[in-house]
Amino acid sequence: MHLWMVGFLYVGCSNPTPVDAPPTIEEVSQDITFDSLARMGSHHGTSSMHREIYRDGEVSRTSTTSIEITWNSWESFHFQRFTDGTLTFETIVHGGASAARDGRGPWKGEFDGERSRMDIYTAWNAWDEALGGFRDRIIFTDQGPTVVDGRPARRFSVSLAPPEDRVRKNRRNNRMQPHRLEGEVILDKATAVRLRADVLGVEKRGGLVRRTTLSVSRTNLGEVQLIEAPEVQLGTAGDLLKKLPDRPTPQ
Repeated sequence: MHLWMVGFLYVGCSNPTPVDAPPTIEEVSQDITFDSLARMGSHHGTSSMHREIYRDGEVSRTSTTSIEITWNSWESFHFQRFTDGTLTFETIVHGGASAARDGRGPWKGEFDGERSRMDIYTAWNAWDEALGGFRDRIIFTDQGPTVVDGRPARRFSVSLAPPEDRVRKNRRNNRMQPHRLEGEVILDKATAVRLRADVLGVEKRGGLVRRTTLSVSRTNLGEVQLIEAPEVQLGTAGDLLKKLPDRPTPQ
């Protein structure tokens, strides 16, 4: 009887170990990295971010930033970035060769492609660039399953969550504040990568308004992409000699 009571008290008074729920697909999509994109395999991706700045109701400035990625692997990719339709940066790694250039300038060869990989790793995410100011206020509403290029995916509508009370009280007057967010995004079920997105975000600060339109599309999923590396000299004979390791000093 004594042992039964001890066991009963132990079971009744002990707290169950909390188990965290696994993150949902929309939560994972907020922290997506290029490694996740690479796991999708070969594909072609484009994104466009168009911004309009209004002052007292009049358009004062517009800009459009576009990105195009042709991807096979970390050893075979082509990345381009455009500003208002003008090519501003391009890099290619393919067939053991690597080269990059600013705009339409001359290609500059690299020996191992590591710089090109870092360039694409830090510049590919148009979603973060366009909607960084909305990050903690995005609501994803599940609209059901769909299929994109044979890959299972899910559709979500996007809207703006109300600010927390402490955010309202501590709001900085010198920062643009989220005002409106709407659109749709399709997330790859296996990787949470954004396969399609069409989103409009509006931010305000006094008489200043910023409208951001984001469009994302990834196609040819699983299809090997055609990439050609430019013919470029890696350096003069003197440059190549400088890259060679120093000979050991005779003892």
